[in-house]
Amino acid sequence: MLSGDTSQNPSTAAKPKRRVIKYSFKPIEIFLSSPASPTCATTHTPPISNLPQQEEEEDQNENSFSSSLAAFVIAHNEHLATHILLRLPPKSLLRFQSVSKQWQSIISDPTFRRLHSRGCPTNTASCSPPGVLLFPLERPRVFYFIAFRQEEVNSMANIVSHLNTFLYGPRNISALHSCNGLLAIVFNFDNRVEFVVYNPTTRESKLVPMIETPHNRKVLNIVFDPEKSDHYKLVCIWYENEVHRFSVYSSENGVWRNTEEMATDELYYERGVLWNGDLHWISPWNFSACFDVSNERLRPLRYTINTPEGEEYVDDWYFGESGGHLFYIHANEPQGTLFDIFKLELERDCLCWNFKYHVDLTPLTTLYPQMITEKYELEKPCAFYITRFLVDHKEKTTVFVIALTGKIISCDFNNLTLMELADVEVDTKRDVYSWYLAFPHVETLACL
Repeated sequence: MLSGDTSQNPSTAAKPKRRVIKYSFKPIEIFLSSPASPTCATTHTPPISNLPQQEEEEDQNENSFSSSLAAFVIAHNEHLATHILLRLPPKSLLRFQSVSKQWQSIISDPTFRRLHSRGCPTNTASCSPPGVLLFPLERPRVFYFIAFRQEEVNSMANIVSHLNTFLYGPRNISALHSCNGLLAIVFNFDNRVEFVVYNPTTRESKLVPMIETPHNRKVLNIVFDPEKSDHYKLVCIWYENEVHRFSVYSSENGVWRNTEEMATDELYYERGVLWNGDLHWISPWNFSACFDVSNERLRPLRYTINTPEGEEYVDDWYFGESGGHLFYIHANEPQGTLFDIFKLELERDCLCWNFKYHVDLTPLTTLYPQMITEKYELEKPCAFYITRFLVDHKEKTTVFVIALTGKIISCDFNNLTLMELADVEVDTKRDVYSWYLAFPHVETLACL
C-alpha cells in the first residue's frame, strides 16, 4: 500500500438534533495487502498461588499498611504531592481536585497549571491526539467528535457536551480554529463581532478585546505551543482593498498589534497549522505560505509542491501536522483512491514540499463499496473523506482515519491492519467529516 465564560442560557429553545455516532472499535481480521491469516493474541492463565491462606492474609495486611503509610506521607507533603500530580494527565487531575482541599489548591494554582502544560506533550512525535472535534458548515452547527481510542469515548463525550452547551444561543459562529487544546471562536451577534478563546478541557473561556479594523470579514487563528511559551497568540487575517492584512494579539500583554504585512494570495486562512513555530496555510494551487509568529512577519517565499512527473492532481484531501511533521495529501486520479503524500522539509536552507509516498486505497473498496460513487462527480468523485492522518514514531504507526457512508475506519499502513472505529448516522452532509472541519483535540490545563 505504501511505496516510497460567555455562554448563553440553553433553556430558552429546543436544542438541535445531533448526528448519531455509535462506537464499536472492531478490528477487521484481514491484512490489507497480504492473504496471510492475522495473528491472534494468546491468553495465558496465571499460575495458581501455592502460598498458605495465612501467608496470603499477612501479605495483604502488609500491603494495606504500606499503601496507607504512603498515602499519609503524600497527603502531608505538598512538595511530593505536587511532583506526583505533575505526572498525571489533565482529565485525572480534574477529578482529583475533589480528593482534598490541599489537592484542589495545588491543581487549580496557575503556576502548577503552567508547569503541567509545559511537561504535557501535545504536538510531539511521541503524542497522538485522542480524537478530533467536528464542526459542520450546515445547521445544526453543533460539535461532534471521533475518538481514536476506546478509553477516550466517555471523556470526549463530556467535553463535547459542555462545549455545545457553551456555544448554544443566539450567537452565530462565523470562524473557528484550534491549536494544542485551545479553541479560537469568532461570534457574530447583533451586528457585532466577538473573539472568544475556550479551553474544552477545563471549560474556561475568555472574551478577547476586539481589533479595530474597518471591515468585519475576519478570520482568526490561534497559536499555542506550551513547550515554548505559557501564553498564546491570535493571528487575525482581515480583507481590505483586495489584499489580506494581518494583526497579532498576545495573551501576555492583552494587546493587538497591526503588522505591515499584506498578501494577495488566496489561501485556506481559516485552517492554519502550527509547525516549527510558524503558522502555515495551503492554497488550492499547489503551494503554501507561512507566518513567522515570533517576529510577526509573513515569510516572503511560497513553498511549491514538487509533484511527480506526469501526474495530475484533482483535489486537496488533507493538510495537517502529525508526529512533528507537516503533511499534504492530494488525489492524483479522477477515481480518488490513489493518493500522494508530501512532507515539508528543509533542503539547502530552503523549505520545500517533497513527495514521500503513494497510497492506494483501492483494496478497501472491496470491503466498503460505498467508498466509490457510481457516477463520477467533478467536485467529489468519492463518497469518503480523509478526516485525519496520524504518524506516531514511538508506536511506529501511520494511520488514515477515513469517514465513509455509515462508518468511520482507521487504516494502519505500517502494520497493514484495519479497524472500524464507529458506526455513524447516514445523511447527505458527509462533508462534516472532512479534514477542513476536523479539529484535533488534546487535553491541556493551560490558563487563558
